[in-house]
Amino acid sequence: MANIGILLPRQTILEYARRVVEADEHKDEIKLLKVINDTNAVMEARQAVEDGVEILIARGYQAECIKKDINVPVVDMPLTTKEIGMTILKAKRQLKKEHPVIAIVGWRNMFGSIDDLGELFQFELKTYYLDDMDQHADYVDQAIAEGADMIIGGIHVNQSAMERGFPALFLDCREDAVRNALAIARRVGEVLDLEKNSKAQLETVFDTSFNGIIKINAYREIVAVNRNMEDFLEKPSRDVIGFPLEIILEGMNGAELDRLLMGETELYSSSVVVNNQLLMVVGAPIRSGDSISGAILTYHRIRRTDKQDEKQRQSIYANGYIARRNFDSITRRSPAIQRCVELAKSYALTDKPVLICGEAGTEVEILAESIHNNSIFRDGPFFNVNCSVIPEEAQRKILFGDYMAGRNGKKNYQENSIFEKGTYGTILLQEIETLSWEAQFLLYKAVKERLYLYEDTWVKRQQTPHVIAATSKELELCMKQGHFRQDLYALLSTWKLEIPPVRQDESDLIRTAEQYIRKYMKRYSRHIVVSEEAYRILGEYSWKGNLVQLENFCEKMILLNHKKKIDAGFVNNLLLETYGAVRTIDSEDKVVVFKNPEALRIADLLKQYGGNRAEVAKKLGISTTTLWRRIKKYGIAHNYEI
Repeated sequence: MANIGILLPRQTILEYARRVVEADEHKDEIKLLKVINDTNAVMEARQAVEDGVEILIARGYQAECIKKDINVPVVDMPLTTKEIGMTILKAKRQLKKEHPVIAIVGWRNMFGSIDDLGELFQFELKTYYLDDMDQHADYVDQAIAEGADMIIGGIHVNQSAMERGFPALFLDCREDAVRNALAIARRVGEVLDLEKNSKAQLETVFDTSFNGIIKINAYREIVAVNRNMEDFLEKPSRDVIGFPLEIILEGMNGAELDRLLMGETELYSSSVVVNNQLLMVVGAPIRSGDSISGAILTYHRIRRTDKQDEKQRQSIYANGYIARRNFDSITRRSPAIQRCVELAKSYALTDKPVLICGEAGTEVEILAESIHNNSIFRDGPFFNVNCSVIPEEAQRKILFGDYMAGRNGKKNYQENSIFEKGTYGTILLQEIETLSWEAQFLLYKAVKERLYLYEDTWVKRQQTPHVIAATSKELELCMKQGHFRQDLYALLSTWKLEIPPVRQDESDLIRTAEQYIRKYMKRYSRHIVVSEEAYRILGEYSWKGNLVQLENFCEKMILLNHKKKIDAGFVNNLLLETYGAVRTIDSEDKVVVFKNPEALRIADLLKQYGGNRAEVAKKLGISTTTLWRRIKKYGIAHNYEI
């Protein structure tokens, strides 16, 4: 059982406490019973803790001071209703008034529920709760000014009342208050004993593990780390405990951790780079019945590939074959993109090929660089190859070497090929569907079997580059149409990442547009207000070019706007001017920006009636004012067809 110490402000309370302790069958657990002054309360508490006390019992101001400074449980000693009632009866006898006004001044932790005492003992109760030691004199003055007949409080309150010649009584606790506080302290002790056993077991697991281990609470705050994790972090536990996990480890995803802590997922799996070490992290929730109190996260180092020599490394950096971006470079925050990022962090741990599917203008290259920088290939080169710009007859030569040169007696013809130079690194193959049938076959053999064709012989290699393929097409359809190899599709499609288009989440699209607008207002030193309606128009547009198209358009808006505000009409007109496309509607070719039927109807009528808004309004059954608002809303001009 935990050791208990009792610190008291007065000798009279000490006498009551001694009687309780002497009668207690577990009095050997009470290691300290002492009267202390307010000025040395914290010092006495520190000494008690150093001497082995694990739970302290204190009262009033002394308890408040100790709680702020000492990191052990402090149990308050509030007066019982009986003890307060006896003091009030004593006050009534001294005052000799049938319905006196009695003021109680003290720390809130000295009292339980006293609101009904006035009615019970037939007096008017006024309460003044202290928050600071310097308030007692002010509250005594206030109580006197508000008509109190007597003040009840502690030592300092009584002293202030006496200095003013005002009647006061000391709130003295007796055996019941001591006995109740001792019972609470013992219940706290039982909890501490359970925590000790749990902590001892946990520490045994922590300190005997070869992995780094972090324990977090339900608020994602670190509560414990083992020695291996201290080595990974290069920090002692005292420098990380109490901090949110994502502050200490920047690569951790707070949203995914919240899902784990709320019970929405049973396991958290990701990767993180800590002090240039690639670590895999696996997390599981700590369950107690139906509730989750925190999580245990285990970190272990990922073995890297064999490193290339220093000369080769210098060549890589000199030629710019490096990936500069990481997962933090992805600024979109929609649930879909966050799930994609979390998958990518897990995929970064494998040496298997990864397939990224995303429309033009999405974060394909950023995601590929991030996977490389969080993988075992991160010390090697990063090659970004767009297959569509390489003629089919040159694809084999550029990717795998000049086969004919080898047959003609030229040596080392493979050395300048991308797959040779990228042996210890990563190769991003964009628009993978444009590879020739031969290049697809050689790619399959290199990735799946580590086989390279040297002249007329297949040669097995110990190491091949990590391949990340990317496409904006549906490869399964390409395969069914006979344009893509089935074996290569099977190899790539297992580790597949789908990047959602920016239009999929309108709120995320608008948030991204806001970032771009702030960026270009700062760049061009302009301050422009963008209306909510203008943002709504941006959110409704399809943005087939995704982030690239959206960013370019936001820059154009800032440069071409010559007013202090960008409204919906300006955005509509600029979209029409920039991206208007000719489509056939009712057998006529028309420029269409939006599919809004009302906009199309108004434009048709304006053309039909030669721009006469009165006739158009009459035809639509609305006022000319309403028509003008809608023309402005949709950005319809007489010289445009939409």
